Parts: sequence; structure tokens; C-alpha cells
Amino acid sequence: MTSTLLMLLLSIKAQSVSCFPSCPASCMLCSEEAVICQRLTSIIAAPQTTLVLLLTEGSISTVQPAALSDLSNITVISLSHNRISALDQNSFRNMPLLQTLLLDHNWLTLQALEGGVLTNLPLLEVLALGNNRIHTINSDLFKGTTSLRILRLEGNQITRLDSGSFPLTGLRVLESLDLSDNFIENLDKNSFRGFISLKTLDLSRNRLQSAPQEAFSYLTWLDTLNLDLNSWNCSCQLLDLVAFLSSFIQQPDKTLYNGRRMVCASADNPAVTTVLELTEANCVPSNQNITVRVDSKGSITAQLYTRDLAITGVVCFAGGVGLTLLIVLIYNKTSKKKKQRTQLNREDIKEEASSTVTPQNRNHIDVAEKRKSMENTASTAALIQQEYMSEGGGSSPKRKLRLVIPEKATNRPLTALERKIR
Repeated sequence: MTSTLLMLLLSIKAQSVSCFPSCPASCMLCSEEAVICQRLTSIIAAPQTTLVLLLTEGSISTVQPAALSDLSNITVISLSHNRISALDQNSFRNMPLLQTLLLDHNWLTLQALEGGVLTNLPLLEVLALGNNRIHTINSDLFKGTTSLRILRLEGNQITRLDSGSFPLTGLRVLESLDLSDNFIENLDKNSFRGFISLKTLDLSRNRLQSAPQEAFSYLTWLDTLNLDLNSWNCSCQLLDLVAFLSSFIQQPDKTLYNGRRMVCASADNPAVTTVLELTEANCVPSNQNITVRVDSKGSITAQLYTRDLAITGVVCFAGGVGLTLLIVLIYNKTSKKKKQRTQLNREDIKEEASSTVTPQNRNHIDVAEKRKSMENTASTAALIQQEYMSEGGGSSPKRKLRLVIPEKATNRPLTALERKIR
């Protein structure tokens, strides 16, 4: 497509290059046959003789019918990399010679393309709608584009392709279809039924988990197929597709682009890593919902893994509670023992304080007792002598002695001398 544009530009005669008065400063070329501009905010008025109109890298938001209505000889229009979100049903009317229309990298939606915007373009061969905001497509969009050979829809938000996405008869000469970088999850067996001349099909970088083999059976002229980087589940449901791909790549004129990158995104079948490795011996039934986790020790089911996690969590929780209770119990026992020891120490101290006398006090008590004993002995001896003398004196040994004990001493214990006298 780029080479076609270059050939068209080179074919412009040098003498025809003459700027017209309304050519903006951001334009690189303004001639009677070609206008090439960037960073425009709206579509400028081009000469009626213009064949090529390239207005890119700008902020154009809409295409009014009057802006292009006089370009009946136009063959190439590029409005790529703008902010176009609205089109009128007459935006590209009265362009019977238009062959290339590039509207990629804009803000277009399905609603902006409906209403016959792309109809009545009988010679249109290249249509680029990539990197827009298209969620779905239907066959009405391409009515009247019977000469279309290249259709680019990559980088949109398309989620599915059913039997009504493309017309069954209107795109019979289409050779290249790019649907990469979308969100396509499902294919219908009749999705590509009307593409009897299709040679290149790109479905890479989507969300396909499976694809019916019948979807490609109508593509008898297909020579290049790209299915890499999808979400293949590698179940037994893919066996028919694997059989088709195996037969496809064995033909010398067929190419399965990046076949080794058709990896199994799901872990339902750990026995294989790519779609082409799938066989009847290692496939997993599609109705068998098995989720596995592969690690260095092997594979276990997700249910067992969840159960082990739950048990581990309960054990850890119970262990934490038990450890806390054990610490509290040990602390309580230790506190009680400390209290008992403290109480016993206090009782021992009190007992020792009440029953124990210091050596200094003990000496004072002993001296006082000895002094009192000596006084008592002296008093007793004096009484004995007095009694003896009052009864006649003398020193006769036959005279009877009588011990007289003072009244104050009657309540004290007898001394050894007093006991001997008695």
C-alpha cells in the first residue's frame, strides 16, 4: 500500500507542482494533483483535479460532505492519525474512482460507520479502519465495496465474529484480512464463508480459546495464516483445528506464521505447551474443568492446593493462639511463685526480728542478770547472818539456821545457794 502511494506521487509531473493560494504552511505538497499536509484541524479545500489527498497527523474530528464533494477524480484519501469520530453518509459520495481509503488511528465507532458511509465505492480496493474504537462489525458496512482486496481492522475492540459479520457475496475478491490485536473470543464456522479469494488472514493477539476447523475450510486459496498469541486452552476440542493446521503446514506453498507461538495459555493440560503438540493421547476433555498448578515438584489440583492453604492457615492460627496461652500461663505461674517467695521471705524476716537478739543486746541482758543474781545472793547472805546473830550469836554449828526470803524475791526462781540451804 505504501509503495502504491509512492508510485502515485512519483508519477506526478514536475510541471504540475504549483502551490495554490489556500495551501497552509504545514503542507509539504500542494499541487493540482496531490495535496500532502500534516497537523491540520480541518479538511482544506483541494483542487478538483486532485488525485491524492493525504491529511495526516492532525486533529481533524469530522468529515463534512462539502469538504470532499468536488473531488470526483480522487483515487487516494488518507486521513490517518487524526481524531475523526463522526462521518456523514455522504462524506465519500461522488468518488467513483476512489481506490484507497485510509481511516486508521482515529476515534471511529460502529455507529459512525453505519448509514451507508462506505457504500457506492465500486473501485475501492484498500480500506484501513485499524486502531479505532469499533466493537462489532456487520455485513451492511461493506455494501457496494465489491472490489475490496485489502481490509484492515486491527487494533480495535471486536469481541466476536459470527456468520453475519461479513457479507456472503460482497467480498469475493478480498485477498487480505487483518483482525489482529482485537478481543475476539469466538469464531463461527461461517465467519469467513464468503471469502473465496482470501490469501492472508491474521487473527493474532486475540483471546481465542478454541476455533472450529470449519471456519477455515472455505478458505481454499489461503496461503498465510497467523494465530499466535491467543488464549488456547489445548483441550480435545482443538483436535480438529490441529488436524487442519498439520495438513496446512505440510503444503509447500502454505505458511503458518509463528506456529510455535501458538502456546497453551491455560494450565488445563500441562502435558503440552503449544497447540501443535496436542494429540488424542495427551488432550484433556473440554468438559473436564481441571485447573492445575505446576511447580518443581509436579502438579496438584487447585482444590487440593486451596485445601492445603486453608489447613495451613488454621494450624498457624491455632498455633499462634496456643503459644499465646502458653506464654500467659507461664507468666501467671512465675508471678505466683514470686509472690509466694516474697511472702515467705517477709515472714522469715518478721520471725527473725521477733526471736533473734543481736549480740550487743544479748551481752547487756547477761550482765544485768548476773548483777541481779549477785544482789539476790548478797541479800540472802545478809538475812541469814542477821537471823543467826539475833538468836544468840556465837558460832555454834549446832544452831539451826532459818532462811528468810524477802517478799519481792518470792516470785523469782531460787538460786543454787538458796536451794542448798533449804
